[in-house]
Amino acid sequence: MAGQDREGGAAEACEPVTIRWWAAGRAFVVGSLLARFARRDFVLRWAMRSWLAPALAVSLAPLAACNEADALYAAGKAVPPYETTTTGTTGTGGAGEQTSDTAGSSGDEGTSDASSAGSEATSLGPTSLGTDSMGDAPVEPPTIEGLLVPFKVTTAGPMPVSVYAKHALSAEVTLDDKATFFLHNEGDVDQDGTNLFSGVIPIYGTADNGQHGLVVTVRRGGLKDERSRSFEVATPPAGALAWEQFGGAGTQDARLAVTSEGFVYEGGALTINGVAHPAIRLRDPITGDDVWPEGTRVIDAREGSIADIAVTLDGEVWVAMNVKDGNVWTARMALFTAEMAPMDAQLEKPGATIQAIDTTSAGGCFGAGFFTTIYGDADMLVWHVTAEGTPILSGYPWDYVPKEWTHEFTDLAFDVVVDRLTDEAWIVGGSRGKHNVDEPASEIRGTILHVDVDTFEHLSPVLVRPPNGDVQQSAFYGAWLEPEGLLVTGYQCDMMCLGQSVIATRYSFAGIPQWGFETLPNEISTGSAIASTTHGTILIAATMKEGGTTHGFLFGRDGAEQVFAPVVFPGAGSSSATSVVVGPYDWPFGGGNVTMGGVPQGYVLRLHP
Repeated sequence: MAGQDREGGAAEACEPVTIRWWAAGRAFVVGSLLARFARRDFVLRWAMRSWLAPALAVSLAPLAACNEADALYAAGKAVPPYETTTTGTTGTGGAGEQTSDTAGSSGDEGTSDASSAGSEATSLGPTSLGTDSMGDAPVEPPTIEGLLVPFKVTTAGPMPVSVYAKHALSAEVTLDDKATFFLHNEGDVDQDGTNLFSGVIPIYGTADNGQHGLVVTVRRGGLKDERSRSFEVATPPAGALAWEQFGGAGTQDARLAVTSEGFVYEGGALTINGVAHPAIRLRDPITGDDVWPEGTRVIDAREGSIADIAVTLDGEVWVAMNVKDGNVWTARMALFTAEMAPMDAQLEKPGATIQAIDTTSAGGCFGAGFFTTIYGDADMLVWHVTAEGTPILSGYPWDYVPKEWTHEFTDLAFDVVVDRLTDEAWIVGGSRGKHNVDEPASEIRGTILHVDVDTFEHLSPVLVRPPNGDVQQSAFYGAWLEPEGLLVTGYQCDMMCLGQSVIATRYSFAGIPQWGFETLPNEISTGSAIASTTHGTILIAATMKEGGTTHGFLFGRDGAEQVFAPVVFPGAGSSSATSVVVGPYDWPFGGGNVTMGGVPQGYVLRLHP
């Protein structure tokens, strides 16, 4: 399961970044208000979202040979125009005045009754005439003619910003005097002499709740114009349900993977005529609706199911699955397009089980699982295949050998994460054997391997979770890579393992525990997956037995504090939480399986961050 690269994860809020529209590279083009909106279906689609529902602040100058301001006023979309005067300086240093007609509302910028709580925009005025590169021809100073910003944002996501400016070559937005976002120059979309600059500001939910201020600056050489605006962020509480979707009869979910735009791949199995087949579906991040008309797509005709999914930087999709080839179960990892059309790269290993994969820096795939040896134990297996289909490691075995004798431990891998900057991998799982020679019985303990994806060279000593008092046994089922360490989750129990606890730990890269969480012992309790947001919330997908029935849970933690009350999967029947991932804007997605009306089926949800 992928996490953030140590040095290449989600951009911090204080980093200047170039902003383009988040969905498939399409530009956010807002023309002359409603007339321009009509030409971009993407904008209309986002305008229907809850975070664009409040009134928008509008400031536009009447354009040459155009009566848009009057038309908007007549349609109730703007307040009557008025005149403002801005003062600048001449290129030679003398004082001068510049007057412009601006369509807006009382104050200085466009407001509405619905957004009257927001402060009015302030224009700092353009610099005046300069000269060209030869020093002898006058250069018109850039002027901001219009600014389009929501007054109130009600959910995490991309907040659109559009600036109309004359004579400007670039535009940028500074948020709260800290983060700077550079807008994309869409050009003169209406051929009226005014350029449109557009982009988005990321909103991360409750972490951003409150009043904010931004300053828009347009530039042309050493000349500039600025305008300020304030807006409010008021999102639902963290952990509140944004949406949930049920897969229907015959579906089963194992793992989720999220794209850079927030679309969610939901992988597992679809049962057809009593036989399960590896299947996957793609969901919209805003509604959870199916993106593909047919919903679920079967990607292998053989019996089997998907174990894990990983999305490359180019948007291609690696899938790990276990399929039955004749009478032999076979581990398979294969590369698909974003629409799940098969590509050439794949690797199969008969007699093995693959559990987890992650992508490498070059778009290849690194996987981990296990197989049964001729000695009766099980060893971990690792795979590495390039995006072109060249096998690097085709099921390389690893056996835990703390002493001199081999095959004394059964070693299982359950998850893997790769740092795509360095191509280092962390494999988590468990090793069962006599860790304590004084104990007559074998025990399983959580293990972490830190290796090079190409050579399988061990980059750190093998970490084996030590016992703690009566708690002797443990295993790790999920991992997530953070910039400063590794998050893992799983379970722990005593030697009899009559009471299990969900555990979660953050290890430094030196293998030192830095944070921990555990639940009270229960008959069945285990953490299946773990993830974290850019603002420090740790999310844990777990399954625990309550009242004689197992149920799926999502936990949200920040250090020792509970960020939100545990989210319980719906239905009185049994359920399980198998996956949790974090997408853009700190969107948390969880998945697993539920039983509704006696029908087992896949389940996926999105929470508010």
